[in-house]
Amino acid sequence: MRALKTSAAKAFSGILVVGLLLAMAFPSWAATTLRFAHAESTENIRHTAAEYFAKRLDQLTNGELKVEVYPSGQMGTHTQCQEMVASGDLDFYPTTAGLVSVFDKDRSQELIELPYLFDNYDQAYAFMDTDFVTKIYEPLQKEGIRYLATWDNGFRHMTNSVRPIRTPEDMEGLKIRVVKSEMSINIIKAMGASAVPMSYSELYTAMASGVVDGQENPIMNIYASKFYEVQDYLSLTKHQYSTLPLIMSEQRWQSLDKSQQKAVEQAALEAAQFMREKFGASEKKQRKLMEKAGLNINEVPDLTPFREAVEKVYAWASEKWGEEKVDEVLSKVEKIRKKYPEEGSYINK
Repeated sequence: MRALKTSAAKAFSGILVVGLLLAMAFPSWAATTLRFAHAESTENIRHTAAEYFAKRLDQLTNGELKVEVYPSGQMGTHTQCQEMVASGDLDFYPTTAGLVSVFDKDRSQELIELPYLFDNYDQAYAFMDTDFVTKIYEPLQKEGIRYLATWDNGFRHMTNSVRPIRTPEDMEGLKIRVVKSEMSINIIKAMGASAVPMSYSELYTAMASGVVDGQENPIMNIYASKFYEVQDYLSLTKHQYSTLPLIMSEQRWQSLDKSQQKAVEQAALEAAQFMREKFGASEKKQRKLMEKAGLNINEVPDLTPFREAVEKVYAWASEKWGEEKVDEVLSKVEKIRKKYPEEGSYINK
């Protein structure tokens, strides 16, 4: 009888050990999978940054939060993805200040995309990391969108298949595709061309078929989307720093605990830094590859005429938002410009 009891005890102990091992292998919590969408190809550094973000969030939460990345517009257009974030059907999306401003009746986010605000990337990075920029996105929270950090989209330049752009006069008569942002439309009009709002997913075909003569985008987008295959000229007009705010579903944010929220913020900021550190070298390499492929790239000898042309945009902005708001942005930018006059003075500090 005693032997029987001993055998039963041993069997029970064995079951406990197996149970403990199973509990260790399969924790009581299940990992939460979050969805991250973006519009660019997997060759774009934006995709690399998204994957880095996913990896860091997994590490920072010990596997509690997993991120699946959907590139190349798989989840829909800019407009559709933003609406999905607002409704809670998509968790993360990198957009632009101008595009996401549609969720704010004042649309003051567009003010940080005024033309020729910055001379170099470091000035742009330093400004985008300020509390001023964070606060300008706060009105979006009540519409279901939370701002996390500004990643890098780069300075926008002009491409077309008619002629190189060296002065605003060279813009006359050109049909240039722009994002569906009033700021972007007004900038291109002020520079002398016709602005054609169009979805990014339609752009390559539109240029190949001659529906539009060209477009304006940062170098990394031009390269990754292979616009150089259907365009002859890239002119480095540097007319606008294109923001890349990473937005998150407020609904999803509220479903996370405090430690998870902190991890999301940290991963977003680390991914921003990761992207910025690789950005400059990436642009130089992409320029060389596009030139090798036959794209004619020209520097603009004097940006002064372009700066003068877009004064109309500042007049429009002052009328739309008031001189006080425009002056507030310019005042804060000017402090940044003085503090970081040279490339590398902020990113490598």
